[in-house]
Amino acid sequence: MAEMFENPFTPSFGEVPAIMAGRQQVISDLRKSFDSATRRPELTTLISGVRGTGKTALLALAAEMAAARGWVVANITAVPGMLDDILERSRAAARELVAQQSDRRVTGVGIGVAGASVNVTWDRAEHGDGNWRTQMTGLLDVLSEHGTGLLITVDEVRASEQDLILLAANYQQFVREGRKVGLIMAGLPHYTSALIQDESVSFLRRAHQVRLAKVPDYEVESALRKTIIQGGRTASDEQLARCIESIEGFPYMLQLVGYRVWDANPFTEEISDEDTTRGIAVAKAELRDQILLPTLADLSTNDREFLKAMLADEGSSALEDIARRMGKTSSYASQYKRRLLEEGVIVPRLDGRLAFALSPMRDILREFV
Repeated sequence: MAEMFENPFTPSFGEVPAIMAGRQQVISDLRKSFDSATRRPELTTLISGVRGTGKTALLALAAEMAAARGWVVANITAVPGMLDDILERSRAAARELVAQQSDRRVTGVGIGVAGASVNVTWDRAEHGDGNWRTQMTGLLDVLSEHGTGLLITVDEVRASEQDLILLAANYQQFVREGRKVGLIMAGLPHYTSALIQDESVSFLRRAHQVRLAKVPDYEVESALRKTIIQGGRTASDEQLARCIESIEGFPYMLQLVGYRVWDANPFTEEISDEDTTRGIAVAKAELRDQILLPTLADLSTNDREFLKAMLADEGSSALEDIARRMGKTSSYASQYKRRLLEEGVIVPRLDGRLAFALSPMRDILREFV
């Protein structure tokens, strides 16, 4: 039996792809911030983008780069209790650096070459002494003594999550105190925008802003080609062009289409036209069944009516036209516009018009009209 070529594509949630398309400048800036002896603005970064643009994968890559450079990393999601999670994740991530013992506090740390070995001493005090900031300050003190920093990554940010506001406010104080600490957050555009509008954390308006858009086709082609070659296989220009057309610039679809085209027949060195046809069809079906249909199912009847009212327009739609087709006022339709923006189902254009975040949503909606 022929040897199977291992699939190099990673469509699973939050996995770092072998080649991350179209994000080279962001990655380079973050890498420099982790390497620099002085503080760079990228250590406080807010990433925004609609579903499928690779926010979580970029967070994961940032965490990997920081950890590889000796940083302690705490990866969390913005949910109630996240402050406690940060403290525990920080200790867990540093278990080679700050041993996890519930009844002792760190008093000293010895680090071997490249952090490979660690000796930790503790006193007999409780971890829980003091509030969250006090405990984090103690941890940061120990890390600082040995030239190590802490990176916190937060996914799915929501300004309504009070713990997130508290994290940002305390983080600002850590920065003012000159501590080696970084905060990288990611979320849907509406939520990240709402967060920086909160007056209690207005400093985030000066954070490094990364707005993830669709990836240009030439970047998609480059990532596809390189990933396939690194995996030991080949694909013709025609096959790549068909894949690119189905991907539409979305990093998630790049991984999903690549994964399914590869898996159509992973035993031959050359990816055939039949493999491409079958793989694209499977990827589109998965996008429909796993993302688009569940998204529609979670929406209210009026949300869906709003989206159906957009179908009359080829590209983007004006709010007043949508409202008229719904038989409602613009102010009434605005509440559904806001909800759909929050969920990343639609996106605003620079001219104020609205468009579908994922164009295949149009085809599904037409089935229900």
